[in-house]
Amino acid sequence: MISKRSLIVTLFLATLLGLVACTPKEPATPAPNIEQMKMQSQMKALSAEVVKLRESREEVEILKSSIAAMDTQIAIYQTKLEEKAEHPVIEVVATPRDPDIINLRGNIYVLIREIDSLKEGMKNLLLLNDSLEIQIEQLALETHAGVVMESVAKKMAPVEAKPEPAKVKTIVRVAEAAPVEKKPVARTATASKAHGYALNTEYRMAYNDALNNYFNSDFLEAIQEFRILIEREPTGAYADNAQYWIGECYYSLEDFDSAVTEFEKVFTFEENNKSDHALFKIAISYQQLGRYMKARESMEHFLSEYPDSELASQARDFLKGNR
Repeated sequence: MISKRSLIVTLFLATLLGLVACTPKEPATPAPNIEQMKMQSQMKALSAEVVKLRESREEVEILKSSIAAMDTQIAIYQTKLEEKAEHPVIEVVATPRDPDIINLRGNIYVLIREIDSLKEGMKNLLLLNDSLEIQIEQLALETHAGVVMESVAKKMAPVEAKPEPAKVKTIVRVAEAAPVEKKPVARTATASKAHGYALNTEYRMAYNDALNNYFNSDFLEAIQEFRILIEREPTGAYADNAQYWIGECYYSLEDFDSAVTEFEKVFTFEENNKSDHALFKIAISYQQLGRYMKARESMEHFLSEYPDSELASQARDFLKGNR
């Protein structure tokens, strides 16, 4: 038989276990406020869009600078053409078949096409700017509405339900993040990367600097900068252009063999807008080397491949003088 004491102990343990089972667990860490998370996400999106807008505006300014530099260079080429027409060299008759005149005219066409390309790019950037400004305005309104709603909720909530100060500080830091990203930060990030550029503006600026060195007749420096540009962005939008201008640098240095080699590399880029100009300059380079049959062959190849190029009339004039 079970003793009275054993029965009492058993009942006590059962009651104790029941109490433990019914005791509520400690409340888990409260889930993050959904509205607060949404507002933080909106602020981050707003910050990212502001950075994009700032970058695209900077790129527009760089494009304007590039176009102005090319317009100036075209004026220089035009002046040289007029000088050659007024004061022809006695040994070489200054006719449209003169390689120097044909080359100068070809350079003008190259720059005109590049300017047209830059203007189209600038037009697209301005459209992007308009779109970004609308998105930023919408995000700002949504974020502002979120802040107002949270403020109202705080006023209506009981005193003990106020958010902890740490959470308020977190929100303030996110709100201040929009204007933080500045150029020096971008440059630091770029310097730490082995390849590529952190921002499109830096890529365009690097190309613009190299091109300005070419215009300023600092050809060796330009060659080095164009090579770095290709190495860091081998499939970039300006890679084929950079390779073309390396050929132009060697041509200006009167190293025509190297010019031919560099112009031929332009064709290795799958998508490029410089193939016709490169082939045209290969023919002119062979002419300068005294390899007249090779020059004629290259120019005939040019006309068969690019009959609608703006350089076609110059190519026909060239062939008339190399019969």
